[in-house]
Amino acid sequence: MGFRLREGSDGATISHLVFQVDLAIMNEDTVDDVTVTQCTFENTIQAVSNWRGERWEISHNKIYDLRTGNGGGIGILIADFSGEKTNGNVVSHNVIMGTLHVASNDGGGYHGSGIVIYADFRFGGTPEQISGNRVVKNKISLVSDTPDVVNVNAFELTDTRPNTGVVKGNSIGFNDFRGTASQILVSPPALEDDNEIDRNLGDNRGDGLHPSTFGPGGN
Repeated sequence: MGFRLREGSDGATISHLVFQVDLAIMNEDTVDDVTVTQCTFENTIQAVSNWRGERWEISHNKIYDLRTGNGGGIGILIADFSGEKTNGNVVSHNVIMGTLHVASNDGGGYHGSGIVIYADFRFGGTPEQISGNRVVKNKISLVSDTPDVVNVNAFELTDTRPNTGVVKGNSIGFNDFRGTASQILVSPPALEDDNEIDRNLGDNRGDGLHPSTFGPGGN
């Protein structure tokens, strides 16, 4: 692990570093107002993982290659499983490219992702709210080396239980997903009604929304 952010790490800035580890940046406790900028991540299982943190700025980073280990294969994760609010994070101007290397013993049953917003109820947790997060002006070009076991999506928006009303009011726009075959995964599909996905290059499910919908990063 590169950085494991624990209680008291609020306001940390991590910049201009190169990571060649399994888990590069991850918060163990609820940590807010973290900035991750202009870092390089090489072949990580998960590059930047924000569990239940608010107002993170994750921008201008380069993520080259990802890998799995019966899980992982994620560039940037915004998520919760524990009953916290995960709001107001901005993921912008990142480049995520290369190959998702699937472990030889991987059992599959999931997807890797360039960027994912995720409400995780799998282990009995109760995420409260994942809202007001913006994913703008990122470029994602990924291919899995074993897609029949673990394929990869450029962007994923997922609630592991249907119709919970937890994942809402998030904006995903002005991203370039053209270099990834499977570009946008929304699960369940009803999340499209509660979140704004528009003006992306490649597959797009938008309605010509005004740029102001996506905040300053969309202008």
